[in-house]
Amino acid sequence: MAPSVGRGRIRVVVNKSTFRATTAADESKIIELAARAFGASANASFVDPILLRWKYWLPREDFPGPRAYVIERDGRIVAHAGLWPVIVGDECGVHMIDWMSDPDTPGAGVSLLQKLTQQFDFIYGIGGSNITLEILPKFGFNIVGEAYTWARPLRPFQQVLHHQHKDWRIGARFARNLWWSRFPARSKHRGWVVVPTDAGSVKERDEGFFRYLRACPTTVCQTFQLRNGERQEGFLALMTAEKQARIAGIWLREQSTENLRMAFELAQEAAVSHTDACEIVTRGLPEQSRIAAESAGMRLRENNSVFLYKKHGTTDGLALGFQMADNDAIFLGERAPRFLT
Repeated sequence: MAPSVGRGRIRVVVNKSTFRATTAADESKIIELAARAFGASANASFVDPILLRWKYWLPREDFPGPRAYVIERDGRIVAHAGLWPVIVGDECGVHMIDWMSDPDTPGAGVSLLQKLTQQFDFIYGIGGSNITLEILPKFGFNIVGEAYTWARPLRPFQQVLHHQHKDWRIGARFARNLWWSRFPARSKHRGWVVVPTDAGSVKERDEGFFRYLRACPTTVCQTFQLRNGERQEGFLALMTAEKQARIAGIWLREQSTENLRMAFELAQEAAVSHTDACEIVTRGLPEQSRIAAESAGMRLRENNSVFLYKKHGTTDGLALGFQMADNDAIFLGERAPRFLT
């Protein structure tokens, strides 16, 4: 579904500042802002020029509008926010990524946030920095849930060789991960199988979205059908980066705890058979995923509050699972493994 919000190249000039969508010509200025805002080096992964071009300017069939906005003052970008769009029903919303502002221009980042709340039906955030968590409630964002992240080791022998922490605890960590990788053992799937496919669409995302994911320069996207005999029961998307397989999303015909458990187990099988991942990670709302993830041998590693702003002031939540495909968690990385187990 093509969104109707945010398509135009909007320019608003207020107090000698310009609010506008970015273009590829802004690449170097965005990298410079990241250095001022975060102390990021030019080699930081999130400002890798190849990744920036994919995130913000590679055309997307499922969202033709701009995917990043800035506030510019005297030819200098003083605030930036990237957009991770999602359509829920008839509403178009975004998750902000790479939200940053020049420390020498107080209020620029907040001003940019205020502009964006006028452009979209809703804005949501999953976790964030301490400053972000402090700011959002002051601008009408409500906590609507907790997104939980689970992980399971898949190849503990290889994982220990690539693990980011090689210290005196590595032996104990290896023994623990070896146990976690084997117990509980995966159960029988009663005819369910996971089948690679290059096509597919789901309720929240159409085929254009998955084609966009496959073009990501830092991760490998693979999609699968979950089948029970001749019946397609669901759809799975895996993103693999730096020896970690991330379940971008699982979408089931019938959402039950048992079906979701089998889907998590089949995702592990797909990761072992089709990737070199040493660990698999998933995220979702606890009421939908907790029992299924734990039954499938996955371990809770972290949780993050979900913040939501709705343009029309309602406090209703979103019909969204807040899976890894619902923000930039599926492709974030530091060019080296960052295992959660």
